[in-house]
Amino acid sequence: MILFYVLVLSLPFVDHGLLAREIAGLTLEKIIGAACFLYALAYLPRRRTMPALFASAQAKAFALYVMMAVTSYVVTAEVITFQDFVGIFLSQFLFFITVMILVDSRERLEKTVLFLIASAGVVSLYMIKEWAANVGTYGLGYRPGWVAGDANMFCASVLVVLPVMIYPLRNAARGWQRAGVAGCLGVTLIAFLMAGSRGGFIGLFCMLLWSLRNMRRRLIAIALCTVIVLACLAAPHSPLDRLLKPTASDIESSNFRLQLWTVSGKIFADHPVFGIGLWNFPKYMHRYLPPGVDLNFAVPHNTYLEALVELGAVGLLLFVAVLGLSVVNLKRMRLAAVAAKDAYMVALSDSLSSGLIGFAVAVMFLSAKHAKVFWFAVFLSACMQPLVAMTVRAAREKEVEDEEERKIVALPAAKAPEVAEQVAISVGNWLTRH
Repeated sequence: MILFYVLVLSLPFVDHGLLAREIAGLTLEKIIGAACFLYALAYLPRRRTMPALFASAQAKAFALYVMMAVTSYVVTAEVITFQDFVGIFLSQFLFFITVMILVDSRERLEKTVLFLIASAGVVSLYMIKEWAANVGTYGLGYRPGWVAGDANMFCASVLVVLPVMIYPLRNAARGWQRAGVAGCLGVTLIAFLMAGSRGGFIGLFCMLLWSLRNMRRRLIAIALCTVIVLACLAAPHSPLDRLLKPTASDIESSNFRLQLWTVSGKIFADHPVFGIGLWNFPKYMHRYLPPGVDLNFAVPHNTYLEALVELGAVGLLLFVAVLGLSVVNLKRMRLAAVAAKDAYMVALSDSLSSGLIGFAVAVMFLSAKHAKVFWFAVFLSACMQPLVAMTVRAAREKEVEDEEERKIVALPAAKAPEVAEQVAISVGNWLTRH
């Protein structure tokens, strides 16, 4: 599992010098991922039950989305390369299977969540280091983000993780874990402010508003929003500052996005059902631009428009289905966990749904359909479903046992039935039973 946790730590990184180093045509990150997949296959016979890979609705939608993306790539690509195929589709699908096999217990789920929190803290430290190294040259307006792809991608990814930090911050089993989560939360918020992402800032507030629906102490959330706004106003450069007082560069960036979105709408109008195919946006974009206008962009800078243009209405529907069904199922798991009085599952399902909402808003302003942290959150929501079901069953069995004990105590001593001594039975795993 150590390699698996290392892989979780690497999720927010896009261009890390070590992880991106290629060996035999594959990056070190993908080699670690392949090793984790092989370990998952070796671990499979030791599981007590077979993993229900596609039991959840979001897992089914994800499988259909990957199938359509692969088909689109094979049909429309001028040259099919193994590296592209593995880099985008096969590795993502194998990672899904790895997560579903390995995260099969409450203990492993809690450790995985802690490493996910640590990943946000580590990439934030890199962001802060990059800002400190370049602020003297480029000024306070410098926006770090090299290792995370760019500043916007960083903010979208950490939005998924930020709500997950709240519960272990107060309730982690060990003091050093609580201290570690507090440190990760602090550096992540600092790096988020330095990144200055306007879309990330809007996503953050939408995430907080979404969180209000289940919070008993809404005044605390409102106070948190107020503190964030005041911190942005006090900072010399912040995402709120870029929204209220955009520079010439900010205005130019907004105009580029509007042009890209206009072109995307025209392309979709001519290819509405299945789109133009993956990675074909630059080629088609130049055909729809006005004469004399040239945009040096490879993506529409809107995740939903990117899915709509490349995969058509069907592809967008599948992508939105993955996101929407994950949120819906997390809500159902939260209600089940509330009934079972499982505080950890309640908090995790609630925080993951809030993080996905924040991500869904932030990616309206950048192309991030391959963001690894987002897909990992979807995979976690899928593997949580059987764990929550186990919690509910255990709670019901305990209720039945408690009810039987109360009935025995209520009977007269003379009429109390003799209770046979219980003998532990070893059930083995699914392989030994069959």
